[in-house]
Amino acid sequence: MKLVPALILLLIITSAFKSAMAPGVISLGYDGNYVEISSVKYKEDQFNVIYMHRDGNRVKVKYFAAADFNGNNVFKRYQKWVDGKSLILVSSGTYMDYDGVPVGLTIDNGVVVNKTLAKNFDGLVIVNANGGITVSSLKEGDLKLKGDGIDTTKKYDLRKSAWDMQAFTKWAVGHEATVFQSHLLVYKNKLDIAFLNASPAIAPRRFLAIGKDEKGKIVHAIIQSSEYATLYNGSKKALEFLNEFKDMEVTFMINLDTGDQDVFKLYDKDGTTNKMIKGAKDISVAVNLLAYYFQ
Repeated sequence: MKLVPALILLLIITSAFKSAMAPGVISLGYDGNYVEISSVKYKEDQFNVIYMHRDGNRVKVKYFAAADFNGNNVFKRYQKWVDGKSLILVSSGTYMDYDGVPVGLTIDNGVVVNKTLAKNFDGLVIVNANGGITVSSLKEGDLKLKGDGIDTTKKYDLRKSAWDMQAFTKWAVGHEATVFQSHLLVYKNKLDIAFLNASPAIAPRRFLAIGKDEKGKIVHAIIQSSEYATLYNGSKKALEFLNEFKDMEVTFMINLDTGDQDVFKLYDKDGTTNKMIKGAKDISVAVNLLAYYFQ
């Protein structure tokens, strides 16, 4: 009989713990050797950088491109997925139209959401089911695919070949890949955005860059600056910072939205929310989400 009060107390504590650990509120924590968080003054700009090492495929990526066909919006899908995850960060992703439809070719976990290629977005982003991410240039038509005995040397040009487009869509659906388009700002360590074609609008900037560190190992970096800049100038400064200060050779860099859905939530290695580096909007308003987690 003496065990009953202890059992009741245990249930109360467990219930309170589960409430505190509600999905999306707190991360389970991660190995700090894989993630470096810093705020750096470089020349005249202040950069916040989350630098992630991909050794051993421990750092992974998940992208929620749109609401599903069951009526669950991105936030509901994220809440269901995130329970039990060791989150590193969550950020708003790429562009949506006024009806909430992703702009450009979009495939969400193998489900085709938008099959139309956007002409002004040269970056084709592919998030694999295993948590990896790659980007190819639609302008160069240099996309290569892997798996299921496919010819890994063939280059797919989605803009010029309807057959290539059909074959790629079939591959993405079959591999439950997530695909979206974005501005390709840097490609093969060179600026890929033209000054004259870039929007003159100034805003805070946030970018996703992937490349190699000074040891030749794959690294992912989220870099953001609160300084207002055009997309061209912001990209140029970010590339210079990554090249010179971080010794990083940038394979590609894409833009992440800091406009109507400026969502960004960062976690420290102990699982607590980083209060210094954050977005302006609550995660519940996001119409798409890019999540980095540790496994």
